[in-house]
Amino acid sequence: MISLKRYQVPRIVVPGGRGRWLRLFFVLLLVLAAAWLGFQQGQAWPKGIQAIDRAGLNDSLNELKVERGELRRKLAMAEQVAKVDREAMHAVREQIKQFQDERLKMEEELVFLRGIVSTDTKKEGLRIQNYKLEPGLESGQFLVKFSVSQVLKSGPVAKGRIHIRVEGLQPDGKAKTFGLEELTEDKTPSIKMRFRYFQNVEGKLKLPDDFKPASLTIEVKPSNKKLAPVTETYEWSPRA
Repeated sequence: MISLKRYQVPRIVVPGGRGRWLRLFFVLLLVLAAAWLGFQQGQAWPKGIQAIDRAGLNDSLNELKVERGELRRKLAMAEQVAKVDREAMHAVREQIKQFQDERLKMEEELVFLRGIVSTDTKKEGLRIQNYKLEPGLESGQFLVKFSVSQVLKSGPVAKGRIHIRVEGLQPDGKAKTFGLEELTEDKTPSIKMRFRYFQNVEGKLKLPDDFKPASLTIEVKPSNKKLAPVTETYEWSPRA
């Protein structure tokens, strides 16, 4: 009797340690894949944020530029207004000064005219008034001004000559007197006088170099015997 043996299909036996390492390998691979995806997404986010921040900065920069332009415009307007205010204030001050000068001049003329027509004046005759001596534009040049008037209730026309002379010292210390003909360009020895109430006199005097003037004398010589001559001497003190 033939006996039959039972054969069994061989099994592949994998050691337990190798399967565990294989599972760990797959898990590690999944972790690395997830980390890689996260890294890629992380790289994409900063670019988006940077783009947003740059756009915001550009908007802020544009707003600042607009505000700066507006401030410059307002500053220019303020400077222009201040300039106009200064010019207007200067013009107002000049106008006030002009009004004050005109008022003073009118008051002087009023006093002068009152003195002419006054009926209370006991002393009648010629007067020299409103004397002024001012420096001229050139060296040694002077401008002299004065008025000659007569105080009469009903006087005739005053006629005659007006003489001017300047007294002073020469460089050597000696006294010297210059007449009008030596001090004027036209060499006129005297000024013609003709008026009923008053006559304003104005002229330029040119003094010699190194001459030191001390006084100026005005002498009025009427041709009418009813009027007495009058002489006034003024200290040499020019006023601008």
